[in-house]
Amino acid sequence: MSIIATDISVILGKASILTGVNITLKKGRVTAIIGPNGAGKTTLIRALAGLVPLSGGSISVEGEPLASMPLTTRARTIGYLPQIGQPHWNISARDLVGLGRLPHRSAFAAPSPLDEAAIEAALVATDTLTLADRPVDELSGGERARVKLARVLAGDPAWILADEPLANLDPPHARDVLSLLRTAAADGKGIAVVLHQLSAAADVADDVIIMRGGRVIAAGPCADVLLPDTLHAAFDMAFDVIAHEGKRVIVPRG
Repeated sequence: MSIIATDISVILGKASILTGVNITLKKGRVTAIIGPNGAGKTTLIRALAGLVPLSGGSISVEGEPLASMPLTTRARTIGYLPQIGQPHWNISARDLVGLGRLPHRSAFAAPSPLDEAAIEAALVATDTLTLADRPVDELSGGERARVKLARVLAGDPAWILADEPLANLDPPHARDVLSLLRTAAADGKGIAVVLHQLSAAADVADDVIIMRGGRVIAAGPCADVLLPDTLHAAFDMAFDVIAHEGKRVIVPRG
């Protein structure tokens, strides 16, 4: 099963942000989206979540047009994790995570035991259980980022689309988030994640999409895409791709 974007374009105001983008995301795999600032990465992932109107082309989710998918179905199917965003109310971390369960119950219904179990599991998985009763306004940027990931995990979506989930995280928690995304893919979910850290992309991704100027300049399995030539084409600088202990490490040349 897959998410397929066919020749999609996005124009915001008078600016062309995406032009003729064709990509396929597959379940059970982590797809990293990389590229320089202004490449269109965030707009792409928001378009895939149905949060940005298309100026052309189409997106299908597991064979169903995204544009005609009922909002509740979309919310159950796609979990979107923004890079930034603050709740409108200063609720507790547990209540924020609980918002991820709203698509799974009827309006005004109290959380079920299944909802409570999913919330608890998501808090444990993201190492935020000790933060559960704290107001989100009192959390650090890194703590808030982990709580927002817990909200997505609590909803148990088939797809997780994450925009810069490592922002504000220290190295141990960044490592843990990457591990959670890999585990989710191993459990059969489809994962697309915007990353600025190239070695993190090499570490976590099965597939990579490289963008520049609102277009995809390379896409495919990690080993076929994360190459010095394609990285140079995207970033206008030279990189070495080094094999180290079974992993790829990407190092800018001096």
